[in-house]
Amino acid sequence: MKSKKIRGYTTLKDVAKKANTSVATVSYILNGSKDRYVSDELRERVLKAAKELNYMKSSMASSLKGKKRGVIGVIIPQFENVFFIRIVQAIEEVAQDLNYIIATCSSGDNPEKEKQIIERLIQQRVDGFIISPTIKGKENIEIIREIGIPYVIIDRSIDNKKDHDFIESDNKGGGFIATEHLLDYGHRNIGFIGWDVEIENLKERLEGYMEAMKKRNLKVKDNWIEVGDLSRNEGYRMTEKLLQDQSISAILFGNHVLAEGGIMALRDKGKKIPQDISVVLIGSPKWTQIGVIKFTCVKQSEAEMGKMAADRLFSIINSTTNELKHIQKKVKNKILIGESVKKIEKKIKEEF
Repeated sequence: MKSKKIRGYTTLKDVAKKANTSVATVSYILNGSKDRYVSDELRERVLKAAKELNYMKSSMASSLKGKKRGVIGVIIPQFENVFFIRIVQAIEEVAQDLNYIIATCSSGDNPEKEKQIIERLIQQRVDGFIISPTIKGKENIEIIREIGIPYVIIDRSIDNKKDHDFIESDNKGGGFIATEHLLDYGHRNIGFIGWDVEIENLKERLEGYMEAMKKRNLKVKDNWIEVGDLSRNEGYRMTEKLLQDQSISAILFGNHVLAEGGIMALRDKGKKIPQDISVVLIGSPKWTQIGVIKFTCVKQSEAEMGKMAADRLFSIINSTTNELKHIQKKVKNKILIGESVKKIEKKIKEEF
């Protein structure tokens, strides 16, 4: 599918042309000045033209149509998440090579905050956006689409992946290879702990787990799967609940934040890793490799994702054509083998 024509920011000159008046008059009305007479009809005509053209007042003293500022906006949902920090670092490296800077903001997974950030960055006349959206991302980026500002969505899908440029991690593949690794080590009763989220492609980690189990003709008990909020406390709680089934020999954590809480729960319960229970997690924060044991984890290639998104955005910004075909890229994951998985020589007896 072809991208929407890149139109760029609406200027005072554009509004003046549509309203059939002067730039000075448009500036006077839009600034709310009232020290000279302007007819109600003219005022309404200017305001209507500004609304129809999605005009947003610039915070810059001057903004010339077509002039690049050398700034892109990067919006991520979690500053504390190393996954996103690695993505931002890769974006910044590409930007610096092209003499751009990045304005990085965190939405805190708050849709209203995301909307405010987008509006503020538009007022700053950024040249483009890279966004990992909240659950209301589709609605919040509509103003970007309407104005025609170049943008790339990264990591989290919005409804229709084909009507915009999208770079994501292979979430389903990550869940699959993590589960397959445990199966190859002889585990059959494998628990899954994940994030209960409305973002469709992030649900695919659980789908990958289910597909790997199905491929080995293994049934999955309902109480082997726990999903909840994304927090260490929830990871702790769900792990405690999973441990009520003593047949479980391994746990796959679908997110490293949940794994932090889950591993605390295992240690508090006196469970030794991997002697008593094996652990694999999706994500590869530094703590997985510097503790008493190195954890087996799925590396998500964040740097590759960030570079790919930045390269794509700058291709759009610097394109000499107004029509570009959208791309969707899925970046493969790989297993980093550590010491957190015990090899079971004898097949575990399954209870159904």
